Amino acid sequence: MDRRGEASHRGRSSYRGRGWRGRGRGGGRPSPSPPSSTASPAALNPVPSLTPAVPVDDAAPIMGTCPDMCPARERAQRERLRDLAVLERVDGDPARTSLSLAVKKFCRTISSTNVLASDIRPLPVLQETMDYLLHLLDSSEHPFETIHDFIFDRTRSIRQDLSMQNIVNDQAVQIYEDAIDSLSLWYGQLATPVRRSKEMIFARSLLRCYRLGNFKRFFCMVAAEATDLQLRLVEPFLNEVRARALMYFNYSGYKLQHHPLEHLSGILMIEESELESLCGICGLEITRSEGTKAFVPKQTSFNLPTSMPQSNGIYVSREFERLI
Repeated sequence: MDRRGEASHRGRSSYRGRGWRGRGRGGGRPSPSPPSSTASPAALNPVPSLTPAVPVDDAAPIMGTCPDMCPARERAQRERLRDLAVLERVDGDPARTSLSLAVKKFCRTISSTNVLASDIRPLPVLQETMDYLLHLLDSSEHPFETIHDFIFDRTRSIRQDLSMQNIVNDQAVQIYEDAIDSLSLWYGQLATPVRRSKEMIFARSLLRCYRLGNFKRFFCMVAAEATDLQLRLVEPFLNEVRARALMYFNYSGYKLQHHPLEHLSGILMIEESELESLCGICGLEITRSEGTKAFVPKQTSFNLPTSMPQSNGIYVSREFERLI
C-alpha cells in the first residue's frame, strides 16, 4: 500500500480501488481501441499468408525441395510488399533482394494442408543458411541489435523447417546447437550492477512467472511493481498472456468445474465484458446460469489466435486489490 501512495506522488497513475492502469484519458477507463499491429508478433508477419493454425507437431513430415535460403514465392511477395530486412536489400532498396541475401522469415502458425514442399528447405540448404547467418555475426556494417534480431528470426525459421520434416539426425542437432550458441548472452557475463538492478530483477521474475504458467503472480507483479515505462512495454502482450492462461484453464480443468468469468477477470486483471470477448476470440463458449457467466473446460474449439485486440492495461478490482 505504501508503494502505491509513493507512486502517486511521483505522478504515476494510481490503481487504488477499482480502476485501470494503462491506456486511457484522464486516468479513467480507456476508450475502446481497435486491434493494434503490436498485439502479437505474428500479426506483424505477413509472409506466408496462410490459413489457420495446425500445430507443427501434428503435421505429417514432408520432404522440402526449396533450393534457396528463401522460397521464390515468399521472396517475390516480400519484394512486392517492401518487406525486406536491411540485411536482405540490394543496394539498400527495400523492394529488391537476391538469392544470396534473402532468408526465409519465421511464421508463427502454419496450416499443414497449405504447405508446399517448394516452400520448405531440405537439410543441406538449412545447413547452408545456418552457416550464412553465423557469418553475419562478424559483420560491422550494421548495428548489433539489427543483426541479432535478423538472426533470431531466421534461426527460428530454420528450426521450424527441421521440425516440419521431422529431421532428427546429428547434423540437425549441430544446427540447433549453433543457433543456441549464436544467440546466447550468458547471464553471468553481465556486469554485477546490471544483474542486481531493480529493472533486471523485475524482468527476469516476470519472465519466470510466464514460463511457469503462474499468471496470477504475473499480473500482480505488473500491477504492483511495473513502472509506467515497463507497463507500456508489456502492454501489447497482456492479452496474449491472458489467452494462454485461458488455454491452461481450459485444458487442465474438469468439465464439471466451471470457471466463472467474474473470478477469472480478477486473476487476469481485465473487465468481465472484455474477458468474455477474449474468450469468444479464443473459441470458448460461455454459459449463463443464474446471472453468472462461466466457461466449461475441455472445449475442443479452443484455439490460440494469431492476433489479439489491443489491451487496455491492468484492471484491478477491490476483491483482488488486497493481493497486490
